[in-house]
Amino acid sequence: MKKSILMLAAGALLLATPSCKKGENDPALSLASRKARVSGEWNVTGWDYTSMNTESDGDYQSETATMSGNTITETESSYDKSDNITVTTTSTTTLNEGTFTFDKDGTFSRVWNTTKVSTSSQDFFGTTYTTTTTSVSTNSISGNWSFVGKVKDEYKKKERIVLNTTSSSYTAQSTAVTTNNSNSDVNTVNGDKTAGTDSYNSGEWVDVWEIDQLKGKEMILKSISKQSGSYSVTPFGGSTTSTTDDVYTSETKITLTAK
Repeated sequence: MKKSILMLAAGALLLATPSCKKGENDPALSLASRKARVSGEWNVTGWDYTSMNTESDGDYQSETATMSGNTITETESSYDKSDNITVTTTSTTTLNEGTFTFDKDGTFSRVWNTTKVSTSSQDFFGTTYTTTTTSVSTNSISGNWSFVGKVKDEYKKKERIVLNTTSSSYTAQSTAVTTNNSNSDVNTVNGDKTAGTDSYNSGEWVDVWEIDQLKGKEMILKSISKQSGSYSVTPFGGSTTSTTDDVYTSETKITLTAK
């Protein structure tokens, strides 16, 4: 009897078809299939983004976004070497709702509802005007999802996931309040509320994400981009050509926690 029980247990393990490690931070072995582990409802609990565009003449533009709790802090900076001017803008976004749903039938949906507050200041003849803009928006997309096959010496089979968006909807409205530090005058401008829906052909809007981790109730998706190029200008009839090289890099990491 004891021998029979052991044989049945071994057979059950074989039928479970263990899933091996794919992502860099995946568990070494899982009894659930990779598709079963991705499928389900997920809350966005982490969002990190960095980008940098540098030019050989010294100019650059950078952007960072970091999520703590449900607050995303964004900083945009640009530098013009010829004028020696750096402009920096900081904004704070509250993620009211951020979810992904991956169904076993190969469909997906994403909800991204936010309230963004940004502040900018300008000096004019000794008076500082500060404008605080609050933007409330909702956004949802849906479509199909699937795994991507192996890329030799770069990605394993099912290490990446592709999201093929076929429809989207959105609403947005903003309010700008400008104050004058001299007499505290307030000017409020309420923007129009906009809303819309769009549909797309299959393959028209595609995002590919690397599954860096799929462990327990946490999934981490990453997207890395690097582009480089150059352009030149030769004045008509001139002999001097100016050339500028630029490099653009960006990385996005999303942390999802199962509901």
